[in-house]
Amino acid sequence: MRGFINKHKIQISKFLIVGVFSSILNFLVFKLIYIFTANINLSSIFGYCTGLINSFIFSSKWVFSNNRYIRLDKAFIMFALIYALGGIEMTITINVLYKLSANHIIAWLFGACLAAISNFLFSKYLIFKD
Repeated sequence: MRGFINKHKIQISKFLIVGVFSSILNFLVFKLIYIFTANINLSSIFGYCTGLINSFIFSSKWVFSNNRYIRLDKAFIMFALIYALGGIEMTITINVLYKLSANHIIAWLFGACLAAISNFLFSKYLIFKD
């Protein structure tokens, strides 16, 4: 595991930067739409979609940039599916760990880390085939 991290530390760092920036963008769009509509569902959908599109663009152009010959339409569909599965994985992890520990912060952190790891690996080896 340590060898994998050392070998891919720049790519992992880029992936984390994109993830943090996309999460901030997600929240800002969520907040802006909520201010104007007071509709939490609409706000959540637009925020999430904005963050997802941002993640895809920067992942394809910067994080996994050495693969220039992928079909972006097919790659985006796979990307969205993988991130949806990551969200489900995160939700299940949070629920299980919360029931075991009664600590929602620790449960969220483990869930987020697990989803980030699987999103990175699936993006690297399945979508962008790095």
